[in-house]
Amino acid sequence: MQKYFLVTCLYSSFMFADDYSFDFKELEKLDIKTYEYNGYIKGEHKYQNLNKASSSFPSKDKSNMNSYFGEAFFKYKYFYDKFIFQTELAANYENIDSVEEDTYTANQLFINYKYNENHQLNLGKKTATWGKGYFFNPIAFVDRKKDPINPETNKEGYTQVNYKYNKTFQNDLQNITFDAVYLKTTSDFNEDFYNQNSNTIAFKTYLLYKDIDIDFAYLYNDKLVNKFGVDFSTNLQTNFEIHGEYAKSDDGLYSYLLGLKYLTDFDLTILSEYFYQNDELSKTQSFWDNRYFINKFTQKEPLDILYFSIYYKNSYNLDDKSHQNNLGLIYTKIKNLSIDFSVGKNYGKNSSEFGSKLIDKFTWLQVKYSF
Repeated sequence: MQKYFLVTCLYSSFMFADDYSFDFKELEKLDIKTYEYNGYIKGEHKYQNLNKASSSFPSKDKSNMNSYFGEAFFKYKYFYDKFIFQTELAANYENIDSVEEDTYTANQLFINYKYNENHQLNLGKKTATWGKGYFFNPIAFVDRKKDPINPETNKEGYTQVNYKYNKTFQNDLQNITFDAVYLKTTSDFNEDFYNQNSNTIAFKTYLLYKDIDIDFAYLYNDKLVNKFGVDFSTNLQTNFEIHGEYAKSDDGLYSYLLGLKYLTDFDLTILSEYFYQNDELSKTQSFWDNRYFINKFTQKEPLDILYFSIYYKNSYNLDDKSHQNNLGLIYTKIKNLSIDFSVGKNYGKNSSEFGSKLIDKFTWLQVKYSF
């Protein structure tokens, strides 16, 4: 839209200026982009040593197994007047110990209508991406749950109607954005959210006050419990950010997180989050216990070795003292291509969360091409 506006301004200025002539051939040379796209293709291999003490081990009865994964992801936007059509498509293949499965998903598929600078409407399948946390998002009421082990995985959205209002100011309160979401569920429509007939209305108000980002969120559902949440993030220094989230439901359950991101002068990024939930989840889910502390350290170009980064990640269960450790290396010399190699191991007692997992230790290789 900005380029259309630019063309209009150029045309008007030339038409009403006596000292200039207008050449339509020059106008044709302007590149007015009506669409954009990006995506990636990646492949992964995991060699996994199995934990003989795990309750799942008898189903395998061997010391190791191989797993293979593949994904093709494509994101496309088309611009027409005040409309934007956006879609995100994903094709996934997995082979876990010779058991194959492939899935094809439209993570997002919606139309955005921007009435003016203040009002816009989204209709279709969309991810809301509420919350400030990197590994956890307690206030992501209308999103699928994030996986703290792979927090950057693209998530599938829910079909919804979303109204957004945005307003900027020239004072301490610099910006306010209001989101309203309506989400319908049935046994075969948005059934992953709730598999019966229900109606959900969710609201989020964003404030940029001075240098502090603040969100207030509320969810009402005519069959489920209502929820309230708040989050914040701010930069204490240009290289030091802190953030937090708190969410509570009408049945008394609540959860919160506190986190930070710090960049040193020698390009070491430190990302840490503490997460608490006052009720344990089913042990079939990951991160089902009450308290967790996750830290990730990433060093860019260690010892001035170009195109390399190393990282270390520790996911720690503070209740049973079990944890998972990952040490990895990323190589990015080839344009648009990244190679990620890591080793990992689970530690803990046989009855603990990480100590009871089927996988004891593993090596992992990922090759990813982006476009």
